[in-house]
Amino acid sequence: MSNKKLTTEEKIEKSKEYEDEMTRLQNKMKTMRAAKKKLDAEIADELEKAEMVTDQAVGKKFRSKLDVSLPLDKYGEIIDFMFMHDDCVEFISEVIERHNLELEKAKAENSAATESVPADDNNNIEEDAETAPADEVVHSDAGSELA
Repeated sequence: MSNKKLTTEEKIEKSKEYEDEMTRLQNKMKTMRAAKKKLDAEIADELEKAEMVTDQAVGKKFRSKLDVSLPLDKYGEIIDFMFMHDDCVEFISEVIERHNLELEKAKAENSAATESVPADDNNNIEEDAETAPADEVVHSDAGSELA
């Protein structure tokens, strides 16, 4: 069709096809947007729940260090007081820095492990190539000794 000129009727039909395709794609986009919005809401909900679980675990750990149960505002006073001391804030910063370094190290190890798999395969191929001629030489020597 691209080599010949289209008739007016064919152009009208092609235009309708384009319009139908655009409508179909728009409807598909609306459906995808709704699905994405729902998925994003589920993700946000799950992250919020995970954070609440973490917060509960931190709270239990903190409360277990005290011999008495206190109202929430009293725990808040204690935590605020802890963050007023430079040595406490410095210690928290060091813990965070160590944690970040551990994450970076683990990430680097994972990257190195992923990259080393193909390298190991290449080494095995090279080793096989190196040992194959030696084996052939041994066989050929053995063959010549028998002859």
